[in-house]
Amino acid sequence: MTKPLLILVITFLVSTVFFKILFSLVFEKGKYEKRLKKYADINSAGTVVVKRDVLQQQGTSPLKKVSKGLESFLNLTRNEQLLVQSGLKFSLGELFIGQVMLAVVGLLIGYMNEFHFLVILICAGIGFKIPILYMKNKRKKRLKMASIQLGEALGTMANALRAGFSFMQAMNMVAKEIDDPLGPEFLKALQEINYGISVEDSFQGLLLRLPDKELEIVLNTLILQRTTGGNLSFLLETMQETIFDRSRVKDEVKTLTAQGKMSAIVITILPLALALYIKVVNPEYFQMLFSHPLGWAMVAFGSIGLILGWYFINKIVQIEV
Repeated sequence: MTKPLLILVITFLVSTVFFKILFSLVFEKGKYEKRLKKYADINSAGTVVVKRDVLQQQGTSPLKKVSKGLESFLNLTRNEQLLVQSGLKFSLGELFIGQVMLAVVGLLIGYMNEFHFLVILICAGIGFKIPILYMKNKRKKRLKMASIQLGEALGTMANALRAGFSFMQAMNMVAKEIDDPLGPEFLKALQEINYGISVEDSFQGLLLRLPDKELEIVLNTLILQRTTGGNLSFLLETMQETIFDRSRVKDEVKTLTAQGKMSAIVITILPLALALYIKVVNPEYFQMLFSHPLGWAMVAFGSIGLILGWYFINKIVQIEV
């Protein structure tokens, strides 16, 4: 396949996936209502009547079985929890399509630059992992934001309880006044409780969506207080002060370890940047590194040393508070 034809094929595939995701986002507004109408009817009294025949057909549909088998074969569900915790509005299928497309783009970049076959495979692997790394980064930022919002949420609940609101009304205030991610997650938990799910199960689902240690301590304390009793507003204010103190200590530790983290980044990027520079300036000189067994040994030992150095520096600068 010639290079122009290959570029044309890749451009067509990438454009197709892009417009598919774009149309999915545009028409997402009415998707849930249509799906609800498919499974349930709303009678004149306003109650929801589930279509049992539709549920039975869905359970025995050959297409449904094939879809489940395909998901099981490709093991797409392994990223389901990560996708939920990241807060991204993509499905598992869209995530997999994005991984495949970026892997193809990595192959194209390696092929166009006439890299070695193994380097081309590494480029494809990096492209395939980019969506996962992006989700993990979004998850990390989302959990960090939830940890920052937790102190404010506890203060809001404590003030609401002092004003005479009930526990559920205080949760509703948090859901309305706190931004994403903590506010919408509290709203989901409150809706689950209103639908008849126990408070313990609802809080457990909240922890699955936001696996934060501080939030886990707060929710376990709330569950314990509901069984033992006590001054809930005073308890919430005490936990708020503790969370603010831990946040202050975390900021101080982050400042003190910033130099070590920057050293890890520089040590990791510098050899790769130097190799890329030599590849651009003198490709023939750089290619000798991959045309001799000694060169392969140097690359292997250098990569191992690079990974070990990055690992140990990060272990040193990561301090649990």
